[in-house]
Amino acid sequence: MKNTQYQKWSLNFALTATVIILAFMTSGVVSRTTPSFATSKSASINHVIPGHVIPALNNAAPDSQTDPNNVLHLSIGLTLRDRDGLATLLERQNDPKSPYYQKYMTPQQFTARFSPTQSSVDMVTNYLRSKALTVNSVAPNRLFIDATGTVKQVEDTFAVIISNYTYNNRPVYAPRNEPSVPAVIAPLIQTIGGLSNLPIYPHHHVNKNVKPLIGPGGGFTPSELRTAYGVNQLISAGYSGSGQTVAIFELDGYKSSDVDTYLSNYNLGAGKYSNVLVDGATNTPGSGAIEVVLDMEVVSALAPNATQKIYIGPNSTMGVNDTYNKIVNDNLAKVTSISWGQCEQSSGNSELAALNNIFMQGAAQGQAFFAATGDSGAYDCTNGNSILAVDSPSGDPNIVGTGGTHLTTGSGGTYSNESAWGNSSDGSGGGGGVSTYFKRPSYQTGTNLTNANRMVPDISADADPASGYSIYCTASASNCSGWLSVGGTSASAPLWAGLATNINQYLIAQGKPVLGNAHIPLYNLYNNTQAYPPFHDVTTGNNLYYQAGPNYDLATGLGSPNAWNIAQDLAAGTGGTPTPIPTSTSTPSPTPPTTITPTRTPTPIPPTGTPSPGPGQLLTNGGFEQGNVGWTEYSKSGFEIVDGTYPYSGRLSAFLCGYNNCLDSISQTVTLPNDDSKIVLSYWLAIFTSERNNGRCYDNFAVTIRTSNGTIIRTVSSKCNRDARNWTQFSFDLTNTLANYRGQQVQLTFSATTNQYLPTSFFVDNVVLGNPTSA
Repeated sequence: MKNTQYQKWSLNFALTATVIILAFMTSGVVSRTTPSFATSKSASINHVIPGHVIPALNNAAPDSQTDPNNVLHLSIGLTLRDRDGLATLLERQNDPKSPYYQKYMTPQQFTARFSPTQSSVDMVTNYLRSKALTVNSVAPNRLFIDATGTVKQVEDTFAVIISNYTYNNRPVYAPRNEPSVPAVIAPLIQTIGGLSNLPIYPHHHVNKNVKPLIGPGGGFTPSELRTAYGVNQLISAGYSGSGQTVAIFELDGYKSSDVDTYLSNYNLGAGKYSNVLVDGATNTPGSGAIEVVLDMEVVSALAPNATQKIYIGPNSTMGVNDTYNKIVNDNLAKVTSISWGQCEQSSGNSELAALNNIFMQGAAQGQAFFAATGDSGAYDCTNGNSILAVDSPSGDPNIVGTGGTHLTTGSGGTYSNESAWGNSSDGSGGGGGVSTYFKRPSYQTGTNLTNANRMVPDISADADPASGYSIYCTASASNCSGWLSVGGTSASAPLWAGLATNINQYLIAQGKPVLGNAHIPLYNLYNNTQAYPPFHDVTTGNNLYYQAGPNYDLATGLGSPNAWNIAQDLAAGTGGTPTPIPTSTSTPSPTPPTTITPTRTPTPIPPTGTPSPGPGQLLTNGGFEQGNVGWTEYSKSGFEIVDGTYPYSGRLSAFLCGYNNCLDSISQTVTLPNDDSKIVLSYWLAIFTSERNNGRCYDNFAVTIRTSNGTIIRTVSSKCNRDARNWTQFSFDLTNTLANYRGQQVQLTFSATTNQYLPTSFFVDNVVLGNPTSA
């Protein structure tokens, strides 16, 4: 299959012409040459890049200087373009009244609009190489540059001192001061990841003392979990994750035989999982293997027919960044489960900002991330003493933080009650509290949601190892020996990911908006009276500091799920169908698209049925709602022509060009009627351009009618970049043109080309060729 067409007409953010021009200048579109760092007049002036000194080590004295010959693996995160514009887009994507409601971006559309420019990448890589660092790779979305060098080289490059510390009784290294770089590139760099190596932990707890009252080794079975959390109704109605993909973020390997044994024991069908290995990682079970099988098995318990993509990266800053970024850039899964984390103060603010860039892209693409909030209750940070803190990435505003409860069930797994998980005897409990870095997002409103900063968790589910989940694991490196009862918020995250996958499948079948990045639909359910109670309000217990109570609380969030009720409430909600983009005969002022490159990951548009021409219509699938069925596509750069970027109506349209040096076309061959009935061609066309000289044609669009052997009968219409305007309908009477071709086959073709500079995007929808009086 060809790649999905990942080019982006700009979303109209009511920018002034001045702002648009300035955006082009700062993005490197106007100036295509990359300045040489070595010749820059500001090369000798250094600017600090804050946020790298680790707050959790503020009161710690360094043990020693880090060996200057040690090799560091750096993940250098670059700053986004137009973060405010991206924030505006995210708001509009979640506003049912906006024309951009649920109009999610593709990775390449995001790259074209918001990612750092290639010139920015070149400036940073030139600097790194000038300091003898090795540049290993640049991410497809240009958000990260991976580089390596010795401690001495890194210290010289960034004017930083790296020392050894003791953190939680283990040796680590971290910078003693904030790094700095020449002023010319300082604004381009968000973070220099890899200057520290504080560990990222999985959030699971094994209960070795539980009696096997439910599962073979204790813990809730799939049947009990489904019954307690209202998933049975979804599955019995046929919504068990079919056609959906769940990404599972991991920093360790696993034994596939463990997962297969679990699936077989609980009659969940054959495994539907495959691995995506990042940064040289291998699927070798280590001490975190139990975490991996816990995630995979819990997702399987709730969504047995979903496809699982297991993303495995190294347990390092570079591995974490690249693995999250891979999930976002692949864009294969609309739901991701995350059970690994690090307290915010151990991460450092610059790394939090870099991860936020990734998750903002995921949100703009309609991806939901469910992340464990941690298992130390409200005290997520410890280094000799407990510190009130929240976990990263669950504290990120684009992540759904999943907290922990203790679930009690009745006969057959029926829901009885829940309390917040907090065990003072061992210091364990569901993570929750207030972020020290992120402000409270606009969606987090309602009763008890008043703190100025981001509050977690958002929602919760069973996590107490004293109730636990039935899991099978035999990885010796994880001290596994068969059937176990495992708890932790590492279990609540995949549970929510699994049921969210089923809910998405249900909503799609009802023709309703899916969860998207999930926050706003969940908080809308909380803030508005629903026909069916969507959450179990957990009102007892605490997470070692915060007390559970009525409505939202910092121990359990909105509560635990009733999946069937959530699905029904969302399907019956007033969010409704996305508002069509209004047509206009006046020229709009969209922010133009910018240059893109094709993706290597194909995402074909699946057919939704077998179309047939309607009355008076000679074309098959003229509205493109069945993908490319009936049409022949060609793209010089291998893009899918039919996609959901900007339809006039429905969910799909034909998208031609939007990238440099384009040659795209889409055509269909039809047989003309033998009689002398009227033949009319009509279609809707939208054109958005980056070209600034509207008086000249650089990028062209043509509509032609050809014979079966390719000879042009008539060029029906020609347009170019200077004709840019929003959706406009065109209609042409072809009766006389085709009079001599009655009973013969002819080919209708839409084609477009662009030059090597500023691209133009052409959209076509609702094409009709035939006799309108027969309709």
